Order: sequence, then C-alpha cells, then structure tokens
Amino acid sequence: MEEQAKKGLHPLIAGASVAVIIAAGVAVAAITGYLPGSKAEMAPESKPEAPQAQAPASHPAQIHRAAKPVEHHRQQVAAACMDCGVVVDVKQTEVLGKGTGLGAVAGGVGGAVIGHEIGNNRAGTAVGAVVGAVAGHQIERKAREHPKYEISVRMNDGTVKSITDESGNPVTWKSGDKVRVGADGVIRPI
Repeated sequence: MEEQAKKGLHPLIAGASVAVIIAAGVAVAAITGYLPGSKAEMAPESKPEAPQAQAPASHPAQIHRAAKPVEHHRQQVAAACMDCGVVVDVKQTEVLGKGTGLGAVAGGVGGAVIGHEIGNNRAGTAVGAVVGAVAGHQIERKAREHPKYEISVRMNDGTVKSITDESGNPVTWKSGDKVRVGADGVIRPI
C-alpha cells in the first residue's frame, strides 16, 4: 500500500491534464482574438449562367436585362463589407497613469519628516509635506505610465476612423494591414 502512495501521478492523468490545459488556452486565445484567423480572400460567388437563346437585334430590352445582374453583383461585392478598411497609421504615445493617492500620502509624510528636520519648525514641516505630496503624486503617475496607440483606418467608403487603444498591450497592426472595425471599436484581421 505504501509503495502505491509514493509513486505519484499516473501518466494518463498527467497527459489528460496537459491536454485540457492546452485546449482551454486555445479556446481563450480564440475567444479573445489572439488566435490568428484565415487571411485568405474569398472570391465572389458567381452563379452559373443558364444558356440563353440568341435574341434578335430587334429586342434590345432582353440584352439590357442580361447585363443588369452583372452590374448589380458588382455593387453587392463593393457594399459587402462596410466596416472593413486598411490601416493607414499607428502612433504610440505614453500616457501618465492615474494616481490613487497612495503616492501623495507617502510623499507628504516623507516630505514632512524631511522638512521638520531641515527647518525645525512648523513652517518647514508644512512646506515639506506639500512638496513631498506633489512629488509623490507625480512619481506614482509616472510609475503607472502606459502606452496609448492611435490607429487610423481608411474604410472602404473612403472615410478615416481613428481608434484609440489604451489597454497597455502592444499593438501588432502596421500600415497596410486589411482589418475589420467592429461597432465596439475592436479591430480584427480580415
């Protein structure tokens, strides 16, 4: 009995555990959009045309009707993706983080102690507290700094949309990438 307890995890259970973890990771990547999709462009579907009998030249209306579906099909293809476009520009800027007040409190206390030691009076303590609080707040904001990306996308209708991403995650888009902009502002590859 003691020999069986010392052996550890059975290899089949370990393998099944790893498979479940990998499947869960792939599922999360697919749901969040980190799993790359197909970049193949779909060819427009063309319906096979039925052979038509040659119409005499005296019936121009029949010839006009035959050309109209082709023109209508081109309009459908152009209007098929109104939320698609091409990335024009990606700009990265640094944005200072928001202070929680912790930096200001810590800086104020530290500044008050240093101000009291230097001035040996209440005025020195007060000035030190104010200067320390301002410095502590700015240090906290700088420590919480994160990148902000401004992505310009030229839509298929000719307009340019500017999307801002402050998530802090690096953006992989570059100029010339074909993308789809969702109603929620999320950019996905085509």
